[in-house]
Amino acid sequence: VKTDFKLDQLLANGETRNTEFKRMLASKDGVGDRRAKLIAQLKLITSEGPGQFVVGIEDIHGKNWEVYGLTAEEVENSKTVLKKLCKEAGIDILEQTHYSTDKGIVASFTVARVITPMVPETVGMNLVGRVNSGKTTLAGVLIQGQLDNGSGQARALLLTYPQELKRGQTADLHVAFAAINRQGKFMAMQAPLDKSKRARILDQAHRIITIFDAPGHKEYAKTMIRSVLGASAQYSMILVPCLDEYKLSVAEVQRSGIRRLDDITREHLLLVSNQELPFVVVINKVDDCDEHRRDHVRNLVFETIKEIGHVPLRITSEDDIPIICREIAHRVIVPVYEVSCVTGEGLDLLRETLVQLPSRIPDERIEKPAFAYIDKVYRGIRGTNIVITGTVQEGIFKPGQSILTGPDKDGRFMQGRIGSIEVFKKRVERVKAGDVFGFDLKRLPPEKIRRGQIICDKDADVKAVNTFESTIIVTRHPTRIRQGYEPVFHSATIQQPVIYEHIFNKEYLVVGDVARVRMVFKKGPEMLRIGDRIVTREANTRCIGTVTKLVH
Repeated sequence: VKTDFKLDQLLANGETRNTEFKRMLASKDGVGDRRAKLIAQLKLITSEGPGQFVVGIEDIHGKNWEVYGLTAEEVENSKTVLKKLCKEAGIDILEQTHYSTDKGIVASFTVARVITPMVPETVGMNLVGRVNSGKTTLAGVLIQGQLDNGSGQARALLLTYPQELKRGQTADLHVAFAAINRQGKFMAMQAPLDKSKRARILDQAHRIITIFDAPGHKEYAKTMIRSVLGASAQYSMILVPCLDEYKLSVAEVQRSGIRRLDDITREHLLLVSNQELPFVVVINKVDDCDEHRRDHVRNLVFETIKEIGHVPLRITSEDDIPIICREIAHRVIVPVYEVSCVTGEGLDLLRETLVQLPSRIPDERIEKPAFAYIDKVYRGIRGTNIVITGTVQEGIFKPGQSILTGPDKDGRFMQGRIGSIEVFKKRVERVKAGDVFGFDLKRLPPEKIRRGQIICDKDADVKAVNTFESTIIVTRHPTRIRQGYEPVFHSATIQQPVIYEHIFNKEYLVVGDVARVRMVFKKGPEMLRIGDRIVTREANTRCIGTVTKLVH
């Protein structure tokens, strides 16, 4: 049989996850069980991107494939049936290629899912908490709609790295979503890692709760800080494990005589409060505690919330939820929930709050020029130049848009183009402020793209800085901080060492001090803006603050 090289390759590769061979399609294929089976096959081959549906090929027991060949009329009839099936499946025919052979025509149709115009309404939620506070388990319960079995079953489907599966703890920032339908009910997603099922849920969702789940272990503190500063979430949820917190507070009383929450939980509350984000507190794993221990932890949580300038409100009925939704944006009230992912206690109240929480993305942010920070960078993905992920901070990004990204090590910004946009592996036509994204960037050198850079409109007036000033408060430090101190700097997704070049009006700083400090980046310039929230850290030292001046 005479064929060309491309058809030879198609036959050699055989049927794959994104390629389906058929002898031909006829009118009988558009009805009944046959129709349902073909629609399922079309959805499968397009679940990870464009697929190939080929007619004129004989499938021999699913192991070998040979040219069957069709007439021009048979090709057209097959196309008519395929178009009908694609319409029902929400799939487009992008391209049609004919191969002429001695036996007749082989027709290959490139098919892809219809691009979603935009992401449904999105509410971003940071999950913050110490190690073993149950963040990933809670996320799993919200996403899958099933209670945990007490041994971490709910979290297992969200752990993706070998070290995470081995330890049962997250080791990186994970981004997932819980979907809410038009009736205000959570849509259970039984297989969060299944791309086709995830795409179907995303298609049907009226609202998306984007969940940023950062590790709580000390060794991953930088990732937790990156999540709080860089995810651009609209709210934060701080988890307090009831029994662990009780034991730690009792040990602290025995050691120092001071009755308070442990340092890590207090730091989480301070960090989130400094971001001026509305937040909620979840006293988690309450099934492990009797009423005495729950009262003890609840009182400590309430005292700490008051100490940092907020008003705690215990949520005990659905009547409290409208009050929360009306007042939470003012950043005065802090709702406190008591939850068990094993018994289900408190989960209905938490779910209903998430359903009703207002989106905090004002129109002004969407109307501004497009701007985002790069979080993760992926090189070597087949068919792409370089893929980046992050959260849109301002404006709207679209495929084909010309953009600037940078700065590079010399402080320059490079011009490129957005090839395509995906949200949770589903291709979309645009993303707006508050949406997470995955961009395939074109016309840019992959080796020069890194975390912490920005991506923005090509006409934006952007400048990188080496030196800047910030007002900071020292939240944790065992000794004194002096001029020349070299911690790691965090802002948005930026992470690099800085030098405290000058501390204004003070010889040194200790815990609780507030000061104006001039800092210098050690490795190269970054893009900062006045008002950006920052954290500097080194071992057990933490300082939080705000950028007040840029020295260009």
